[in-house]
Amino acid sequence: MTPERTSPELRFATPHGQGVTGATQARNVERGEIPAILSELTSREHARFVDVFGIDHGAELQLNLLLAVDARGQWRHLRMVLPREDATFPSITTTVSAADWYEREIWSELGASPEGHPSLAVLRLPTGWPQAVYPLRQGWKWKNQIALSEDGQQGSLHQSPEGVVDYPLGPIRSGVVESGHYLLRTVGEEIVDIRLRLFYKHRGIETLAVGLGPLHLPLVAERISGTDAFHESLALCQALETIAGVQCPPRAIALRTLYAELERLYNHFGYQADLCQATGLVVAQAQFDILKQRVLRLNRSAGHRYLFGLNIPGGLSRDLDGEDAWFVRDQIDLIRRDFSKVSRLTFSSPSHLDRLEGTGILTPADASAYATVGPIARASDQNRDLRRDFPYAGYRDVDFDVPIQSRGDALARARVRQDETFQSLRILMQILDHLPSGPVCVAVTELPANRYAFGWAESARGETLHWVFTDSAGRVRRYRVRTASFVNCQAFPLAVPGHNILTDFPVIEQSFGLSYAGNDR
Repeated sequence: MTPERTSPELRFATPHGQGVTGATQARNVERGEIPAILSELTSREHARFVDVFGIDHGAELQLNLLLAVDARGQWRHLRMVLPREDATFPSITTTVSAADWYEREIWSELGASPEGHPSLAVLRLPTGWPQAVYPLRQGWKWKNQIALSEDGQQGSLHQSPEGVVDYPLGPIRSGVVESGHYLLRTVGEEIVDIRLRLFYKHRGIETLAVGLGPLHLPLVAERISGTDAFHESLALCQALETIAGVQCPPRAIALRTLYAELERLYNHFGYQADLCQATGLVVAQAQFDILKQRVLRLNRSAGHRYLFGLNIPGGLSRDLDGEDAWFVRDQIDLIRRDFSKVSRLTFSSPSHLDRLEGTGILTPADASAYATVGPIARASDQNRDLRRDFPYAGYRDVDFDVPIQSRGDALARARVRQDETFQSLRILMQILDHLPSGPVCVAVTELPANRYAFGWAESARGETLHWVFTDSAGRVRRYRVRTASFVNCQAFPLAVPGHNILTDFPVIEQSFGLSYAGNDR
């Protein structure tokens, strides 16, 4: 029986602006112009810092700076050339706090120095990495043998005075927890300082991708962070399709939107389960974990519970047949009913709310200064979502709201994800009610030479961005990935000290829902 249509038929036309080519969008600037241009763009257009990274062109280095004008749905791409013998540029961290980690990457891995950076130090390379060995330079291979020296620990605090206690936590911890090291400093029970040390899972993804073609690169993108696999490969494939000048079929666009929301759905269920575990609400934890498993089982229609191998340049590797589509639709309806019940009970539990309210506050000012993304940003009054502001896949053709909270505490972050879950269920029903027919892929076997583009997606954790630069043979010359967790990990320590006590830390950590694999990449 055909379902009753409650809204106009959706078009699922090929989206405009899946990525942008450098031929028409980049603006070449001199390095001395950067401070003035940044000031102009941020004050006049309210542009938001998104990314800055470098490329080795042999005789010179090139820096690429990307900003977003969310209100207009426009990107601003600035390019500057640095001579290899004088690879310096004015640091933007002095005015844009969010640029700190990015400039430290550029300095330690490419060899371009940000002059005036307030705390220049190696970011993600191992302790004792030798100077003037740059893994993002041309010709570098991770199989190269590197002799590490002993020069102390990164991210450590000075010896604590009497009455102050330091608690080291990680990187090896009990349970299914990713590798990350925290050093918490307390006075009594109150946390007064924190040092965060990550990048234990750094795999050199960007360097490993050099030389790959369009068929193999999505396999690398999927493994940046397993629970964000579909969104990472989606952003990448959109960049590859822009380079190749390919338009995906309408059915592929609709199905990409469907699977993107299924990935968001199981992530949000898993998030609520982990948060309930942190607050001791074990029955609710079990119920949310059951909901997560039900969504993962739905993904069997794609051939993989975590949607690996589904995105390919030009569309999808497999279709969703009619019987599976009806099964998914029926199950989504049941999941919505059950989620409504468990969510209502969870967020009416006094003990759960007491542990979340006022805990781990990330103020709107700090969230803005560090250009946070995703639910973390939206819980701190940052009204941005790439699905709405820079539509891709089929998001122009579905109706949904973007939940916003303003308090910036753990409860606000949980509420945003709760509301987003209902919106995802709403989007899924629209797609399944109006799924177009036709093919799900057009062939993309080769890429044009000496081109570049970037693609984006709004994962469950926030916006992810993938750049691809091709060489003279149409292979990857430079691959750049900027994940949501890399952005939000910078802001995380700001929410820990203050009025939080030691037993609040697990709640704060879970409320951020970070992926260290995605951050370390």
